[in-house]
Amino acid sequence: ALASTHVSIPPSPSKTCKTGLVSPDEKGSNVSGSMTIISSGKCKITASDWQVSELQMELYSVRRKSQSVEDQLKLHQQRLVAAKQQEDVLLKEMEITVQAFEDAQEQNVRLVKTLREKDDAHLKLMAERMKTAQLARLLKEDKQLLEEQIRLMQAKIEALNRAVLKQEEKERLLLTNLATLEKEASARQKSQEAYKRKALESQQISEDLRVTVQKYQSQLKDAQTTVQEKASAFERVSFGHQRLQEELVTVRRKYERLRKIEQSHNADEFLLAEIQDYKEQLTCPTCKINRKDAILTKCFHVFCLNCLKVRYETRNRKCPKCNATFGANDYHRIYLT
Repeated sequence: ALASTHVSIPPSPSKTCKTGLVSPDEKGSNVSGSMTIISSGKCKITASDWQVSELQMELYSVRRKSQSVEDQLKLHQQRLVAAKQQEDVLLKEMEITVQAFEDAQEQNVRLVKTLREKDDAHLKLMAERMKTAQLARLLKEDKQLLEEQIRLMQAKIEALNRAVLKQEEKERLLLTNLATLEKEASARQKSQEAYKRKALESQQISEDLRVTVQKYQSQLKDAQTTVQEKASAFERVSFGHQRLQEELVTVRRKYERLRKIEQSHNADEFLLAEIQDYKEQLTCPTCKINRKDAILTKCFHVFCLNCLKVRYETRNRKCPKCNATFGANDYHRIYLT
């Protein structure tokens, strides 16, 4: 609207006043005075019009500047709204970025902690693997020693079996002789009674028979003594055989464990089982609590001293394993180091 406004600018009042003046030589003095007054009034009017025109031009310039300022204000307001929207978006993005950064920091802390734990576990696993390898090597050496001991034990057992068979054969012969002697003694007794009834008739024969009976009785006593000695020897041999059988069972069990360890991929399980077995072997089989620290010298079985004392004091003086009797001096403390 301001751009289409047209302002007419009047001529300068100084120029108009100069063209309206009349020389006093051409007209009369009266007319000249009136014209002078009229010209002066016109000049004032023209000057006023000029001032009005200048004011209109200044108003036009001010309106143009005001419109330009309003346009710039609208533009700046639009930019301010856009800037606020962009600021909100940036603040949201900044919050998301800060949260993501904090999450990343927490995740980094967790990852560092997990990495340290994995490193510690790896070092521990390597140490356990080295221990397992060393233990496997020691077990292999023990296995070789046990195999050698098994061969020696088997040879001893075979020799003892042969000795036991011979002893059993001798015992059978002695028992047969004893039965024969008992039968003969019984027959002699009957004969002696018959001879007594006929004492008057066969006194000499009876005397001879008495001597013969005494001889056979002496032989019978000797045979009984021999049988008792053989029985004691057989008992000792049987006890030794039983101990060897127990040792053989223990050795075979160790051999089977070692063989399973070699065949199995999970050696730790069998090693733990073997350690548990060793602990059970060192624990008293009677109370299942205390360690073995006492031995019976008659059968060489090992228990805890407390169990043996309780058995001795309660007069249950037999070995819990083989029922061999024992006295106050037959059990002693041992120290396993």
